Amino acid sequence: MTNVLDVQNLDKKYAYKPVLDHATFTIGEQEKVGFVGQNGSGKSTLFRIVAALESKDSGILSFKKETSLGYLAQDPVLNADHTIEQELESALHAILKAVHRFEEINLLLAKSPRKADLDWLIREQEEVSHWISQHGGWNLGHRVDEILRHLNIPDKKERIGNLSGGLKKRVALARLVLEEPSLLLLDEPTNHLDADTTQWLESYLIRYPGAVMLITHDRYFLDRVVTRIIEVENGSLTPYPGSYSIYVEKKAERLIHEGRAQGRLVTLLRTETAWIMRGARARTTKSKSRIERYGELQKQIKGPQSGGLQLDFQSNARLGDIILELQYLTKSFGSKLLFKDLLISIKKGDRIGIIGPNGSGKSTLLKLILKEELPSGGNILLGKNTRISYFDQHRESLDPDARVELALGEGAWIKSGEVTQTRTAYLESFLFSFSDQKKLIRTLSGGEKARLILAKLMLENSNFLLLDEPTNDLDIPTLQLLDEALNSFKGCVLMVTHDRYFLDKVATGILSFESDGSVHYIEGNYEIYLNWKTRKEVIRKKEPKKEDPRTSPAPLKKKKGLTFNEQQELNAIEKEIEKIESRKKEIIRRMTQPAGSKHAELNEIGEEFRKIEKLLSECVLRWEHLETKRTVE
Repeated sequence: MTNVLDVQNLDKKYAYKPVLDHATFTIGEQEKVGFVGQNGSGKSTLFRIVAALESKDSGILSFKKETSLGYLAQDPVLNADHTIEQELESALHAILKAVHRFEEINLLLAKSPRKADLDWLIREQEEVSHWISQHGGWNLGHRVDEILRHLNIPDKKERIGNLSGGLKKRVALARLVLEEPSLLLLDEPTNHLDADTTQWLESYLIRYPGAVMLITHDRYFLDRVVTRIIEVENGSLTPYPGSYSIYVEKKAERLIHEGRAQGRLVTLLRTETAWIMRGARARTTKSKSRIERYGELQKQIKGPQSGGLQLDFQSNARLGDIILELQYLTKSFGSKLLFKDLLISIKKGDRIGIIGPNGSGKSTLLKLILKEELPSGGNILLGKNTRISYFDQHRESLDPDARVELALGEGAWIKSGEVTQTRTAYLESFLFSFSDQKKLIRTLSGGEKARLILAKLMLENSNFLLLDEPTNDLDIPTLQLLDEALNSFKGCVLMVTHDRYFLDKVATGILSFESDGSVHYIEGNYEIYLNWKTRKEVIRKKEPKKEDPRTSPAPLKKKKGLTFNEQQELNAIEKEIEKIESRKKEIIRRMTQPAGSKHAELNEIGEEFRKIEKLLSECVLRWEHLETKRTVE
């Protein structure tokens, strides 16, 4: 496999502090590589250097000849005076130019040129036509409309300057998808995307013909898209073959071998164990030997957890009989209906995830509960013992002109639960160094602001958390701690999030907002919600069309469940998945022991790994289809 990018001994310092120290890696032509690490570890800096938007101190970056590069920043900058349509057209310059040349040649051919010119024009026309076909230029209008629909971009005539930050990012993503560069650099592409759009982007990137470098905190996204992970830590890069779940296992092994088994390893193993044991699909596709392997790793963990970021929501406030009741709650803005007749009662221990398309009213619901908005109909009944803390997605609870050290008040001492400590020490436990505490809040990154809000919430001693997109900008280690803290919380949680892994780990119920204004509550986590949604869709498709009973024929009795052949296929495919998993494990073993292997042999192993991943994905999809049909019928 040819490399599209080769980076050697890349160095970068900020104020004499090393961010990247002799970083070396390669990216293959069709490789999908995920970059992980704590916030501030240098992932985004690395991407900006590769995109030539930031200088390096030293090192070599070599690109394959004629490599085109597309970069999606966390906060992309677009031309505010352009419409969405104009912004997308700028991405289609090469295709539009080729189509224009094809039309020019048609006009020249219509003028009956000389024989020599005729042959030359026909050859050029064939070449241009072939290039346009390769780049999807003949159905350009359809492609643009399809991408706008998938990314939920409603009006392509709207000016960029009028768009929200989330919509700007989706426009920037649409532009890159249309450009189809040979190397895509995506920095947190799933922020501001709903679950359905994220799943579409997953499928798109899996099929993408070029190479992809990806930074994301979405653990499902990492597990399904990437075939290799590079961890950025203390300026160094450590590669791990395979997806996110393989990375967690290999990372755990490495920490044990290095004698760093405390603290973070406990969290990593707990997270991955939950991943392995989740749902019917996991029990079918994951081998028992791997689960037993985790048991052996767990036995090797000794001693107390080490220091670092600690998240713990404590509450001394007792919950009453009534916590929160929404009674036929309705909200609209003018003629636009967001939701209608929402009826739900929150009970002790509930951790409810709110999902739905952007603009469907999820954040508005939280503002209604906080009395920042008035309902159009219905009632909100809040218990007299209910004490609310609010995490807002725009971080407006923080004064941008204040210093970090004053975000918690002016007192020198902080009491958190039963522990009293200095404000400086408390902020240090949230990874704000003494010098960081002197910074203005406006200079903080998104992840740092999120940590600061969490530090404030943990001092409020509330028993009801309203969280609006709490996972945005947090790194994976912090997300793992947040998973655990919310699962241990004695109060109730109502959270707006598109993070499917987070919802599977934390949620006890899902409140699904639909585009037609209806809202459905499903008991259980996100995986259970997906099963409910699948069954609902299957039933909807099987509902007979309403016909005139005087003319419609008598209905045929339909056999329920799987056919004999489908049942045989289901039995066979489960065995096939086990065989593929076994082969995949053998390939990963060979990939992690490259000593003595030739370059060509390693490329061959990598190519087989990609084929195995694709085949496994296809088998699991077919298994899901048959299993759903069996259970629904």
